[in-house]
Amino acid sequence: MNQESPGHATAATLATADSAYTMFVGTAIDREVSVGRFVWVGGLGEEIAAWAAAGKDVPSQHGEILDRILRALAAHAGRDSLRTLLRLPACLGTVASGRLRAERWLATLVAHGHRIEDIAELVFAEGAGSDSVHSREFAACLLHELVLTSGRVEEHPTLCSFAGELVDEGHPLAALPLSLLPAERSLRRPPNADDAWTWFVPPTPLAVFDEPELHASSPMRQHTADIDMTEISTDAVAEVMGAAIQRWCSESNGVVAAQEFWSPDPVAPDDFAAVFERLPLIPWPEGKSKARLYASTSDSVLRVLLSAAVRSPAYGSGMYGAYGRLAAWRSLRGLTGAPADAPLARVAELVEQTEWFRIATTSDWFHEVAWDLAVAALRPGRQEIAVLAATDTD
Repeated sequence: MNQESPGHATAATLATADSAYTMFVGTAIDREVSVGRFVWVGGLGEEIAAWAAAGKDVPSQHGEILDRILRALAAHAGRDSLRTLLRLPACLGTVASGRLRAERWLATLVAHGHRIEDIAELVFAEGAGSDSVHSREFAACLLHELVLTSGRVEEHPTLCSFAGELVDEGHPLAALPLSLLPAERSLRRPPNADDAWTWFVPPTPLAVFDEPELHASSPMRQHTADIDMTEISTDAVAEVMGAAIQRWCSESNGVVAAQEFWSPDPVAPDDFAAVFERLPLIPWPEGKSKARLYASTSDSVLRVLLSAAVRSPAYGSGMYGAYGRLAAWRSLRGLTGAPADAPLARVAELVEQTEWFRIATTSDWFHEVAWDLAVAALRPGRQEIAVLAATDTD
């Protein structure tokens, strides 16, 4: 085994390789990349890609090794490793939806593993990308993944220029700003955070709550006795509210309950628990277990929604960072009752004007495996309440 060619692995040898040999090649890939040697690794990836492009049957070993190469290169910061990665496809499949999903996945890895300066030069600078095999969708996702991982996107003119192009094209991600909004404050890495830090919310049943449980007192019930909440739920608003967990339903066994209620009389935030306990909520039917309510904050609720969108459901895949962020804000739009044509800046204002609550997912309606959430919003004006609950299972 020489410096640039560990073993004699080729697309042909891998096509008939057993698991032990495939594992050996994978270990060699990790070792070569870790010491900054990319010629053999990149060459093997290109050979595997060419094999698939020629219309030959693609063995599972090829996909496994390409995935190993991409992960290794994405985790090794540096211009040479990034150049090598850009010459390799995100997957070997020919189905458009699968290739699109793979490019979004790869964008997430690159944003987490590489310096924004190198990405800006090799992907977004004028004339960059001539050797890249990746689509414009990869670049669009990479740009907005960097918003979540870097916080310095607006410092780079090339990134801002590309963002402007996405606006002109009407790209879905163009609705997202290049900096974090107030409700996204918990996504910023704290100073001196250890390597284990993450903004992800733990999946149930490990969920933690920001505040003590809220209980309705007798005075609260007396204050709110004349408040009559009427359900005004519609399928259209429910679909928007559930955007962050859409894949739980479309790709897995997920179930969603999205409900809205209205009263002619405003609800004081301090009396919310007494009004909430009388709502006819689908996950907590009358006579069954009562919902346990906790005061929360806009940033905690956003983290819940974004974690749900980014994570994979029991089956299928998550949305990754860029589209996960878009979906989380779409859910917040529905929860706050913002008009469909309201700009995101206005939605962000309404989010900060809303009283937020989280609900323990302990009723029989929830599977309580790892995919559950329940949040409530007392909308601005205090006359409307929105409740979103979801669960999934394997």
